[in-house]
Amino acid sequence: TNIMWRNIMNMGYNIQEYKKTENEYVKGIETSHGRISLVFDVILENIEKLKKNHPKTDFISFGKVLNGITILAKSLDMEKGGELSEQLLELYDYSSRQMKSYLEDKKIKRIEDVKSIFITLNDGWTSIDPVE
Repeated sequence: TNIMWRNIMNMGYNIQEYKKTENEYVKGIETSHGRISLVFDVILENIEKLKKNHPKTDFISFGKVLNGITILAKSLDMEKGGELSEQLLELYDYSSRQMKSYLEDKKIKRIEDVKSIFITLNDGWTSIDPVE
């Protein structure tokens, strides 16, 4: 019974340690502000991959950019956000259209424009002091 009790105690300790590191696995994931920052990071990182592989299309990176834009658009609170949410939605829609047009015509300026938009948005987002 001593061995069994020790095993149970060790398992409890291991579970507590796991829970402590669970949220540290991806820095920032524990807050909504951090999760949005992660989406911006994914978008910018994958735009870079698209530029690097141009004129070939890295469809995984392309999909990650479009999915990130969709996540950001769906995360907007149109009621509380008012005009700002409307403007962001327009930017996200424009960016999504630019990315899709890039697939058709391979004009790198399209993804450079989207990158510029998301650098600006990310800079603004990171300057916000999150209140959770």
